[in-house]
Amino acid sequence: MRFRVAYTSLATSMFIAIMLLAGSRVFAQSKTGVDSSVPSDAVRTIIGEAIDLGVPLYNSGQPEACLAIYRVALRGLLLLAPEDIDVRAVKRALITVADQSPERGAWTLRYMLDDLLQKTAPDYVMADDLFRIEFSAVEDAQWYSVNDNVMGGISRGGFSITEKQTGEFSGQLSMQNNGGFSSIRTRIDNGILAGYDGFDLRVRGDGREYTLLVAPSNVRGSWQQKFRAPEEWQILRIPLAAMDLSVRGMKRPFSPPITGGDIGMLGFLIADKQTRPFRMEVDWIQGYVDKVRNVQ
Repeated sequence: MRFRVAYTSLATSMFIAIMLLAGSRVFAQSKTGVDSSVPSDAVRTIIGEAIDLGVPLYNSGQPEACLAIYRVALRGLLLLAPEDIDVRAVKRALITVADQSPERGAWTLRYMLDDLLQKTAPDYVMADDLFRIEFSAVEDAQWYSVNDNVMGGISRGGFSITEKQTGEFSGQLSMQNNGGFSSIRTRIDNGILAGYDGFDLRVRGDGREYTLLVAPSNVRGSWQQKFRAPEEWQILRIPLAAMDLSVRGMKRPFSPPITGGDIGMLGFLIADKQTRPFRMEVDWIQGYVDKVRNVQ
């Protein structure tokens, strides 16, 4: 706990220092008679720094720290008053979060930051437009199972929607008949993930090892990355760059990287050789863009 508090304080202090430095620079420019307007690239830098600091805090279970950093960033932009920002919208967002939970408030301000970023960097993928899978009764029909019965095994596994509108991957593995895996998958429209660098997953489960799968629609095998499903809700980040090609359960050395635009299938797999029942719950799956794309 002491480490978490120290890390939060450090991150917040670092960003406040960035804002003070930016403010002093503008002040100095105004004293010399030079145009003191804040250029768009400075606005993008400030917002990018806020997101880079805030996202890891949110994902590590510290939404209040993430919210604090986003709040400092937006208040700093109000002080700098660049031409690109909608002052009324920013003030309205800052007032709104006062009555919201840290989790909801962090997202409210993130959407505001993304909106400002869109005005200065049109190529940036806004949070409102991010690829995102949430679960409802409609989603149920879009997921299908691929288990080891395709090889003669008898493992059971499938997908269902819970009463709380989350997705559930559950079943039981069997090692009989050289089996031992279960998976669920969904098809992705070709090209819809172009420009994305990976996925954020909000999951909880039984502590066992699962695998995220992605693959082009016309290629044998899949790119995979293992993760452990925590017992409490947690957001996990899986970069595409960390995924390796696997064909028939065998990892291919020196496999080519996969890009977001190549992906035509996404899914989950379990193959940890444990024969007790398994269960993982997924709240949502969301694509992410690793860095702000600068516009020259």
